[in-house]
Amino acid sequence: MPHLETEETFSYSEPCVPMNIVPLAVVCVDELLTSSEATTTTSFDELPMSAEPAIDEFIQMAHLFHYDITSSDIVTFWNEFAPGNNRLIARTERTHKNSQLKLDCREIIQVTKLKSSFFSMEELSQTIFSIALIVSSSLTRYRAACEGEWEAALRNLLLNQNTKEEIFNHFARMSVDKLHQSDAHILSNLAFAYASIGLKPSLEDGQDFLELVAMKALEIKSDFNAQDISMMLHAYVSTSNTKLLKGPPAMEPRFHRFLADHVVALVDEFQPQVLCTTVWAFAKLGIDHTELFKRVTDHISGIVIDTLVRFTPKDLSRITRACATSQYHHPELFTRVAQAAIHLKDEFNAQHATDLLWAYATMGIEEQIFVSFAPIVVALLDTGTIRHISTIAWSYAVANVDVPDLFNVHFVNQVTIKCAKKNVGVDSLSRLHQWNLWQTKEKMRPGLQSSLQDSCYKAFTSQETHPSKFQNKVVFYLSSIGVEPKEEVVMDSGYSIDALVTVDGRTIGIEVDGPCHFICESRCPLGATILKRRQVQSIDGIELISLTHWDWIKSACSTDKEQKRAEKQKFLRDLLGLEDKKTVDFQLTRTLWKHHQEE
Repeated sequence: MPHLETEETFSYSEPCVPMNIVPLAVVCVDELLTSSEATTTTSFDELPMSAEPAIDEFIQMAHLFHYDITSSDIVTFWNEFAPGNNRLIARTERTHKNSQLKLDCREIIQVTKLKSSFFSMEELSQTIFSIALIVSSSLTRYRAACEGEWEAALRNLLLNQNTKEEIFNHFARMSVDKLHQSDAHILSNLAFAYASIGLKPSLEDGQDFLELVAMKALEIKSDFNAQDISMMLHAYVSTSNTKLLKGPPAMEPRFHRFLADHVVALVDEFQPQVLCTTVWAFAKLGIDHTELFKRVTDHISGIVIDTLVRFTPKDLSRITRACATSQYHHPELFTRVAQAAIHLKDEFNAQHATDLLWAYATMGIEEQIFVSFAPIVVALLDTGTIRHISTIAWSYAVANVDVPDLFNVHFVNQVTIKCAKKNVGVDSLSRLHQWNLWQTKEKMRPGLQSSLQDSCYKAFTSQETHPSKFQNKVVFYLSSIGVEPKEEVVMDSGYSIDALVTVDGRTIGIEVDGPCHFICESRCPLGATILKRRQVQSIDGIELISLTHWDWIKSACSTDKEQKRAEKQKFLRDLLGLEDKKTVDFQLTRTLWKHHQEE
């Protein structure tokens, strides 16, 4: 089955804002300096409040009163400065030199670090969360909205890798001894914050801070609500930094089970977007939790066409991609998602359209969706990458839905241009080869340019094959009935056949199809298997037999070894249409097989 590469990282569309942040007062320094009662012992809570708190006022306060500034003052500053609040403004009219701005911003950070040892665990988590939001959002939408010079300077300083690591590693060290004070909300904030900035904190004793957070979460797992679990999922499962943030192998199954079990129990309380992302992340990581998939897919299937619930193209592509990746069979879900996707088709970008169509093709579902999405794909040809185009082309070939308005000279030209611009991966070229076979051999229509056809063929035939134990057993038994099978024979189409035999002048290909060729426990073949069976027979012109694992298991019922061997031999002779001939001596067959394996 062609592997689906993805450019999309795991992330939720909007960060979850802490529920426990309480806005505190931020003062106007000008009013303080003109007051006759101003003293160096004044704290923020005692100062007159400005109608429009300014960031430079806090800087001046930090400079004048850093010995007496309170934890609440610092937490308030970072909370107000974080995305979602944005109430602090740079009101000063004077022009600052860059060097002075950097100096002042460093002072804010130094005062924050100095006072953090006096923070409660809740204050630490709020500060860490707020600064993480500033860092993670500064590279995207929030940075464009930033207008003040103080804001820009502080954000740029926080984006510096050394500064970021310095302050967040410091916070982690401050938090370790206070983790016992944490509740579920604090732990989820901590995990979410470090995942958002992609940093694995470095502790002096070599401990993994995020592992400590996860272990503490397991201790109080019954206290977590849906919002807390959503943030934990983002941190430990759905983030693009999963490999960085995962705990040790001994803890991972228990922790992932804790997260999945909460989703199953609270499925009605989660946003649909979170559910779609969660099952996709579990599928991507190869985490097996059947009950999670069943509960989530049943839930999504029931609400996906509800006009009161808003699903995005990203949501629809993720839930179907998750099922296809895990080979989870849910026909009703795919039917309903197809209805919703067709309704939203004009909103799909190249990535989401690619993922959706790949999922339907992989699961062998021939829906109206391929016809409906053809105009959308035409519009995306110019903007999509070669990976997008090759995957979509493969998907249409599997579904066998030919759309002349899509697959025409313009399509071929776009493929040629995009292949010439960069080194194209083997997977993309292989998919294009299968599409080209479909167009030129099955539909008798023009295909790729000859030079590109050659490149695609070489890529397709260059992929290594790894015979399974099941295949080795079948070949052994074929040898025992004297048909002399040839293994992994590359046909003119480029496909490799597991075993090729000649029986009474007939060339017969035998495909040994184990569980990986079928959707989960069903007997429905996956898209790659469907395409191979169809193209080998129509293009290479040979008879093709699919020997499935369930037929092989049923072929012999006896418990006696010799009788069991005889039953399997008879099964193969019947399958190939052979007369009941004398079998080859098993001991000789074993000797020949051992010699073959050594070669």
